Amino acid sequence: MTTSGEPRPEPRPEDGPDKSPLEGTAAPAAVDVATAAVLLWQQSPDIAFVVLDTEGVITAWQGASKALFGYAESDIVGQPIDVLFVEEDRAMGLPLLERRVAVSAHRSEDDRWHRRKDGARIWVAGSMVALYDPAQAGQHIGFVKVMADRTNLRAQIETTENRLQTAHQTLQERDAFFGRLVHEVRNALGPIRIATELVARKALPAEEVASRIDIVKRQVTLMERMMNDLAEVVRFGAGKLRLEKTGFDLGAEVVAIADVVRADAAAKQQALSVLVPSARIPIVADRQRLHQIVFNLLHNAIKYTPAGGKIWLRCTVEIDHAVIRVEDTGIGIDAALLPVIFDLFTQEDPHRSDGGFGVGLSLVRDLVHAHGGFVEVRCDGKGHGSEFAVRLPLAVPEAAA
Repeated sequence: MTTSGEPRPEPRPEDGPDKSPLEGTAAPAAVDVATAAVLLWQQSPDIAFVVLDTEGVITAWQGASKALFGYAESDIVGQPIDVLFVEEDRAMGLPLLERRVAVSAHRSEDDRWHRRKDGARIWVAGSMVALYDPAQAGQHIGFVKVMADRTNLRAQIETTENRLQTAHQTLQERDAFFGRLVHEVRNALGPIRIATELVARKALPAEEVASRIDIVKRQVTLMERMMNDLAEVVRFGAGKLRLEKTGFDLGAEVVAIADVVRADAAAKQQALSVLVPSARIPIVADRQRLHQIVFNLLHNAIKYTPAGGKIWLRCTVEIDHAVIRVEDTGIGIDAALLPVIFDLFTQEDPHRSDGGFGVGLSLVRDLVHAHGGFVEVRCDGKGHGSEFAVRLPLAVPEAAA
C-alpha cells in the first residue's frame, strides 16, 4: 500500500528486480590504485591537497582546498604557501622552517592556526611531505601538504589538560610516601660511600676487591641519581617545587642543550639534527628545569636509538605555545605502554634501561606542568621510533607604555 492508501503497482517483469545504485547486473571492475588516488585527489570532501615547488610556491590546489581556505585554484596557484599562515607565524619564519623540517626528516607535521581568504582563522592539522624523484637520482622536486580543519580540537585539548590535572591530584598521597622513602635511602647511602672510600685508600692488592669497590661505587652513583630525580618528583607532588623563572630565547637555549649531548650521540654514531626558527622564541621559565626537561628527552632518545640512527630536536611556535619536539628512529614504545609512559617507574624492559629507574619521564611531565604546559608522546609501534612534544606558554608581550 502507498501512503495515500492506494495499492502499490505490481512490478513488471521487464523492470527487473529492485536495485540500489551500487548494485549492477555484473560485478564492477576493480578500481586500480592510480585511478583511486586521482579520484581522492579531486573529490575529497574535507582533506586539502596542496602541491608546492622547492621554494614553497603553490603549483596545484586540489581536494577540499577551496572549501577550507576559500581560494579558487586560479587565485592561489603561483602564490607562496605563506599566504595561508597567520601573520605572527609568518613573522617567526615558520613556513620556511616547516619546509626545512620536511627536507631533513622527509615530513613535517604541525597543528596551528591558518588564515582563510576572508580573513577568518581555522585550526588546521597539516602534514607536509618532501618529494624526491628517483628518476633524477633522488633529487628534491617539491612538497605535498595535506590539511584538514580541526578547529574543534582546541576544546578537546583543554579537556585533556583538565583530566591530567585531576590525575595529578590523586598522586599527592603517593608522592608523600616517596618523600619518606627518599629520606631513608639517602641516610643509607652516606655510610656506604664512606666505607668504599676507606677501603680504596688502603690500596688493597686484591684485584677482586678493587673490582667490587668499583661496582659498589657505580651503584651508589646510580642510586644517588635516582634519589635526586625522586626528590624532584616529590617536591612537585608536595607543592614544594620552586621555579626561578627568567625570560630568555627558547631557540638559543635548545641549541645549547643539544651541544651538551652531541658527544653521547656521536659515540653511538647517531645523527642529531637541531632545527629552530631564525626569530626569537620568548618564554619565561626556569632555565635549569628546562635543561632537565630537554636533557631527559634527548638522553632517552640516544639510549633507545640503535647505533647509526637519527634524532631530531625541533623547536617551533603553535598559536600561544612554544613547542619542543624530540623525535628518533629508535626501538619505539609498545602501544599498551603509551597511556602510562609518564607514570613513575614505568619501564617496558628494565634490563635494557642502562641503569634507569623509570623516573625521568615522570619528572619531565611534572616540570612541564609546573610551567603551565603539557607533554605528549606519539609512536606508531615497536620499531618505528617515537616523538615527544613539550608545549610551554609563550611569554606575554609587555603592553606599550
